[in-house]
Amino acid sequence: METNTTPYTIFKTILSYSVFILASPIITFFVSKIIFEGILGTSPVTTNISSAVLAVVVLHIAVGMYILKAYSEADKVKDQ
Repeated sequence: METNTTPYTIFKTILSYSVFILASPIITFFVSKIIFEGILGTSPVTTNISSAVLAVVVLHIAVGMYILKAYSEADKVKDQ
């Protein structure tokens, strides 16, 4: 089985995961802040703490997805 590991595909994969790792926690923080403060009416301190915790959880999920992708690609290369 042939895997497509050209420099372009590697760059595209790393770039897409980098953008996802950078953007997803920031978007999560501000969207959850709007939801908690605007819709649910929680206090600003509770809103900031809850939004930060959610952003950290999303960041860990994104990094975990990148690590899983890297390990699966390494296994494909090793099997050739």
